[in-house]
Amino acid sequence: MAKPKNVILIVADSLRFDSAYQQGGPQVPYLEQNAIQFTNARSAGCWTLPATCSMFTGMLPHQHGATSQSRWLKNEIPSLPEILKPAGYKPVQVSANIVTTDIFNVSKGFDEVYRTWDFTESKHQWMLRLVLAANRPRIRRMVLKPNDQVFEKISEDLRQGIIWAQRTSTDSFNKARKLIAENNAKGQGVFMFINLMESHYPYHIADKFTLMNKSLTGKIHEWKILYNVLSQTFLTKDKQVLTPEDLKLMHEKQKLAWKLVKDEVDAFCKEMHDGQDNLVVFCSDHGENFGDQGWQYHFSNVTDGGNRVPLFWLDHEHGRAETKPYNISARYMFNDLLRACGVDTGNETLMKEADDNLPLIESFWYDNDGRTLDKYKYNQVAFIQHDKRFVLRAGEWMYAPVGKQGDEPVFEYVEKSFNPLEELNLEAGRKKYLEQSIKEFSGFSEKIMNKGK
Repeated sequence: MAKPKNVILIVADSLRFDSAYQQGGPQVPYLEQNAIQFTNARSAGCWTLPATCSMFTGMLPHQHGATSQSRWLKNEIPSLPEILKPAGYKPVQVSANIVTTDIFNVSKGFDEVYRTWDFTESKHQWMLRLVLAANRPRIRRMVLKPNDQVFEKISEDLRQGIIWAQRTSTDSFNKARKLIAENNAKGQGVFMFINLMESHYPYHIADKFTLMNKSLTGKIHEWKILYNVLSQTFLTKDKQVLTPEDLKLMHEKQKLAWKLVKDEVDAFCKEMHDGQDNLVVFCSDHGENFGDQGWQYHFSNVTDGGNRVPLFWLDHEHGRAETKPYNISARYMFNDLLRACGVDTGNETLMKEADDNLPLIESFWYDNDGRTLDKYKYNQVAFIQHDKRFVLRAGEWMYAPVGKQGDEPVFEYVEKSFNPLEELNLEAGRKKYLEQSIKEFSGFSEKIMNKGK
């Protein structure tokens, strides 16, 4: 098989599967007519850092080390840009999310990293960007506890506030197409990673930041919802902070955000793929929680809404519309991308169901400035077998069926004597893989839970 000229990975940050498929389909004609469509793909992590690192390494969060507690992609673990460069692809990143850059070592291996807020012209005055940026806990800490570098850091965050204040996808795509064209003119292939933030908080529904509510009272309430969602305030309060109606509003905003960018995503994918020799992948890194099971906990999410993600694969040799409905782990795109580029890699693949390609999902508790209540201090690992979901939370197993069309059946504790690895009559290979993975996760979890004791 011939190698692709360029490899282009486009990620719509935080986009839930049911936000993309809200009308029975994602409404992206070129992708639907030419791509392999995976309708039961799950991310390995529940927020950008672990989920992206799992795509870049093919590993689970406890293996690559980038979690809510251990916020660093291990230097010794090779990632896609580091492997694809010797294979002839210049690794370039165009990102609207600071988490994918150097702050957590996610950008290691990229020759060039372009931060959207550095090349996008602001459509808002600095005051709105300050208000939006101040919703972020890190900004508030810097203002309240300044140091010698505070003004430099605040300046960076204010520039990054562009992302929170306006749609930037057009600028990101324009930057990416220019970079690809410039390198191709020199005979240089590119591995291009693009992160889009329209579907991420605060869920852009127009070119400029806009609230859904029209009345003054409604706008004030919506601001409060946005503040509490981002700040995860319920982790520090033993009461219901946001109502189901509040979270439904957030979900509706993300649906509108997808409608805002879907045509542009489809057009860019067509431009990069139609008549080209490029391999193009469009997906989400993870989904959002929006109160699944009554939660608002973004960082500890193992529900279908938080981990079931849209995933499209546009092959570089030919378009072939196909739907693969079986359960898969999205992190194994790592192997498929490398294999397409002529790099020997593991046997795990998106393209077929296998013992070691059942979705495993890990999440780790979030500190929230040291104020997180004890009842939220747990790590958990979940897996999906056919239409059943099981989660091992703080040493106890829970069960829920797979959700249908966006509903989220509540996890319930099973009898203490019930162990799904023994009771499900799993194939020998799948059982062995689960046992080893859960053992490794439990050891890693115990290590970070005891850190500092």
